[in-house]
Amino acid sequence: MIGSRRPRLRGVLGALAVVLWAAVVATAAAGAVTAAAAAPGVAGAEPVVVVLSWDGVRHDYPDRHALPNLARLEREGLRAGRLVPVYPSNTFPGHVSLATGTYPDVHGIIDNRFYDPERGRYSYSPDADWIEAEPLWIAAERQGVPAATYFWVGSESDWRGQGTRYRIAPFDGDRPTSAKVDQLLEWLALPPEERPRLIMSYWGGADGAGHDHGPDSDAVADALEADDAQLGRLLAGMDALGLWDRTTLILVSDHGMTSWSRHLDLAGVLADAGIEATVVGSAVAQVYLEDPADAAAALAAASVLEPARAFRREDVPSEWRLAHPRRSGDLVVVTEPPYSFTRPGGLSSWLAKLYFAVGGDFGGHGYDPSLPDMAGVFFAMGRGVPRDLVVPEVHQVDVAPTVARLLGIEPPRQSEGRSVRGIGEHLLGDGAP
Repeated sequence: MIGSRRPRLRGVLGALAVVLWAAVVATAAAGAVTAAAAAPGVAGAEPVVVVLSWDGVRHDYPDRHALPNLARLEREGLRAGRLVPVYPSNTFPGHVSLATGTYPDVHGIIDNRFYDPERGRYSYSPDADWIEAEPLWIAAERQGVPAATYFWVGSESDWRGQGTRYRIAPFDGDRPTSAKVDQLLEWLALPPEERPRLIMSYWGGADGAGHDHGPDSDAVADALEADDAQLGRLLAGMDALGLWDRTTLILVSDHGMTSWSRHLDLAGVLADAGIEATVVGSAVAQVYLEDPADAAAALAAASVLEPARAFRREDVPSEWRLAHPRRSGDLVVVTEPPYSFTRPGGLSSWLAKLYFAVGGDFGGHGYDPSLPDMAGVFFAMGRGVPRDLVVPEVHQVDVAPTVARLLGIEPPRQSEGRSVRGIGEHLLGDGAP
């Protein structure tokens, strides 16, 4: 993720590559293009929805960087003012909420890491059975809509014995985005009877660059430009396939990013008070006590940290929707930027202090989703998306029911979100819910 700004020559060569790629796809997919011209209602004219997630793309990044392909989505479709994440605004709970239409207290993925009294430790797990609510790809398959997933959180294995027609797994953080684009176009170019009608793909976005260098860094710009170039390849390929009359592309992010520079030693405060506990989390800390009888003393000890707010699990504000009856800690402690409950140890800690001293920055997220820096992006283009639609705000839990509406199916069973107003509404006469 570290590197200098890309030279302009690379952009020219990238544009030439896009043109050549589009010509190849157009030739190879002539049959699919012919099918795309068929009248609605004939075989192969069923709707298709492609959902892309760009990790860690803050709502204002598209305004701060030259990203021509995101600009095309906004120009030919719509861009919401912001996408509001669930709490905590982290990758795993966010992606599962995008897919299930419900909150961490229901779907059970309360953070990237946590403990379950029966199953043990969860840490970025690829096992879909940790999810306690039906994901969108399973809802689609259940209703006869073939689905394909490429590294989406929670999609790497069967969910309660149910799978999808197409699945790329296991997750590989070194897989280039270009390979994902190649696969997505290959799926879209399949004959109608084989083509998935729901495709969900995770892209790295600017998350790693934001964590390592802060949200204002050149590294973030480089990461965004790289993904935008691959988005251009995808759009060119979709143009060549001629499927836009039945295809909707939705692009979202899981959370935003803010600067992080201070540490609250919650684990140390509890240890100094003689309380044995395991502390898990950065902006939201789950405190699992060795002895639940220490709850009052632990609450008192944690409450001295500023700025932090500590709650017993049963007292966590209900509107936050993050207190799971089994998986949340005996205490839940939250803080605000630029503070975190985690920090590197040993040499890494010393290097981090030196990095800050010379003007370096780190980035973080997971904080209260109402904070502006935690908001992500939402773009939509294609079938069912009016170009003049103004959408100030979309919540993560609204994405799954919106996709379901576009596909003409019922949302996932535990979904609580509402379809984005104006998207797909004129399709209701075609049988969409």
